[in-house]
Amino acid sequence: MNVYNLNQAEDLIRTLRKFYQTVRIRDAESRQIIFEELGIKSLDNEFEEIPALSNVVLSIHKNAQRLEAPITIDGQSCILELIQPQHYGNDKASLQQLKELVFIDSLTNLYNRRFIDEQLPIDLKWAFRNDEPISFIYADIDLFKKINDQYGHVIGDQILTGTADVFQQLFRRKDGWLARYGGDEFLFCLPEINQKTAIQIADRLRNVIAEKEYCYDKGSLSITCSFGVQTIDRTSGVQTVNDLIEMLDKKLYQAKRKGKNRVIS
Repeated sequence: MNVYNLNQAEDLIRTLRKFYQTVRIRDAESRQIIFEELGIKSLDNEFEEIPALSNVVLSIHKNAQRLEAPITIDGQSCILELIQPQHYGNDKASLQQLKELVFIDSLTNLYNRRFIDEQLPIDLKWAFRNDEPISFIYADIDLFKKINDQYGHVIGDQILTGTADVFQQLFRRKDGWLARYGGDEFLFCLPEINQKTAIQIADRLRNVIAEKEYCYDKGSLSITCSFGVQTIDRTSGVQTVNDLIEMLDKKLYQAKRKGKNRVIS
């Protein structure tokens, strides 16, 4: 959830005006407009970062692109609405900003679930059409709920971002991708990689995570991750994200039952 006090909301709107022609805030329940302001596209906004928002919905209409995100301002539930005419969205910088806003997880800066839903069917179709294997690694932080309960959600978020950073540093395949599926679960896509190689990659990730120390203001702690690996081809019967996650969930369940901190394929 995107939560702001009034001053933070004003700062957010001031920044968004540089990227979007219309910035609008609606009451979440009645959908009535409670604030609206026209923005001016800044000539130098290419060097600024667009503010990160979660749970963004993108819709493209005939003449405009519309983004909506739930926000809370001083306890009031609202909808932030950003409207961009199509002729603004055609330049490369604007399209990249839209892509990052919709497809990037605001906590870890990895791709998010929406990206997975969009990209995974494309990658499956390519692999099946070219008769190539495609492997997936599904990672889950062991005992993450216990970490949140014992150390608090601030430390939990640090564990998530630290783990994401390690994964990003180790996973540099140009043709693959890494995303946060949700919670403490991460999904790696490895086109043209067979199961043996995927297992080796997962085991390397597992070892590095197990050796890492996460420092915080009162000390440090270590974690482990469990991994499920699945290589599929056109005969595997996988057509959707849910089909794949169901397979990988079974692998993770086995890894947890066998003691955690292991790779199951």
